[in-house]
Amino acid sequence: METVLVTGVAGFVGSNLSRVLLEEGYRVVGVDNFDDTYDTRFKEEHIVPSLSNHNFKLVRLDIRDRPVLMELFKRARPTLIAHLAAKVDTRAAVENPYPYVEHNIIGLLNVLDAAKEVGVKNLVFVSSSSVYGNDTEVPWREDAKADRPLSPYGATKRAGELFAHAYHHNFGLNITCLRYFNAYGEHNRPTMVPYLWTQALLRGEEIEFSGSGERKRDYTYVGDTVKATVAALKKPLGFEIINIGNSHPLSLRELLSILEKVTNTTAKIKERESHKASVESTYADVSKAKALLQWEPTTPIEEGISRLVAWFRANRL
Repeated sequence: METVLVTGVAGFVGSNLSRVLLEEGYRVVGVDNFDDTYDTRFKEEHIVPSLSNHNFKLVRLDIRDRPVLMELFKRARPTLIAHLAAKVDTRAAVENPYPYVEHNIIGLLNVLDAAKEVGVKNLVFVSSSSVYGNDTEVPWREDAKADRPLSPYGATKRAGELFAHAYHHNFGLNITCLRYFNAYGEHNRPTMVPYLWTQALLRGEEIEFSGSGERKRDYTYVGDTVKATVAALKKPLGFEIINIGNSHPLSLRELLSILEKVTNTTAKIKERESHKASVESTYADVSKAKALLQWEPTTPIEEGISRLVAWFRANRL
């Protein structure tokens, strides 16, 4: 039985990932500092299903604490690492970038150092489509320069990829950087548009509609995102950067139409200007994921949104 250490285990994707890893027979050591960017009660709820599994161990730890993290690695001896822990709000990062540097760069370096010390077999680092900025050459391919992020958040993720390559080059670590595109679904972060709009529609509240509604996002169901992450964990590739997206961008208007249909409601709209850190469109070329991981998205947007809405009704109303 292999041990996978998952950082950010109580978060949106991390909690879904740990459940799948346990179902597949892995031992999971989950690390989380239960950061209060959003209500920590949600994170406590996310982790409940895994706590009853004897192959799961939760460690409340901040990855910025290098000595404590190093001791955990030496004690747990993980063979695989899924590094998801990060500060993730693009707009908040514009106002105060320092916590993003501390968590997303220094925290990553601590994880890389610890992985080097214990000789892990493979490490998956979760990056972001934010690294592409407003690149107009779509769909976005991994060989794009990715040197014009719009937010300090995107800048920290691109820096993380560069540090990961340096550790691969100098110490031989197998590291795959997955650029997630607009994940949504069960355990959705409450700061994300699919969650916010689901909440507003089901509670009869106004939704905020930015710009003209023509901005597009490559919404990717979390179950598909998790499958890609598991596939990457299972397959050491030296060093690679791989897009994980749905490869089918939707405008905000199209997303709202689907949500209205699934919830059988009509939105009350309050318009606002777009934030300068918001990109115009995200669009993943996933041919590399198909070739290297034998992965492609399989969940249609209406099905994924239906699952999000069903989960919200069961857990948030």
